[in-house]
Amino acid sequence: MRKVKREISNFADILDLLRNLDTLRLGISDQPYPYVVPVSFGFEVRDGLLRFYFHGAKEGKKAELLAENPRVCAEADRCYRFKNTDRAVTCLYESVIAFGTCRILTGYEARHGLEQILKHCGYSDLEIDPAVLPATAIWEITVESVTGKCRDKHN
Repeated sequence: MRKVKREISNFADILDLLRNLDTLRLGISDQPYPYVVPVSFGFEVRDGLLRFYFHGAKEGKKAELLAENPRVCAEADRCYRFKNTDRAVTCLYESVIAFGTCRILTGYEARHGLEQILKHCGYSDLEIDPAVLPATAIWEITVESVTGKCRDKHN
């Protein structure tokens, strides 16, 4: 990271930030351009690894690209406001960038992933309709590296 003073290096602080963010943007390999898609998400730390969960259609561009190359970049952020500085205008923000490998889930794992998404979105008590899982793709990203960054949101 170029500006080390802005790094969020404490893993617990990164998790706290993720709890307050609502959209994960996935960078997926495509040609001739990368494909970026916003998704609702959930997450957990299991077996010492951060795992993101998201859902989508079983068919379509996202599903096709992930089947071809499951390596992704995931990004989430919050802009608090813009601030005038002595020389310019800057954004006060917090962000997370993660790299990992994605896989589609089935059975119990898919249900667990959907539960994590619902929990993160504030619907942990929602009863899952049994017809939803067979009609919905649930993916898990096992994070291999994650960084956080912050430009003082309090100034």
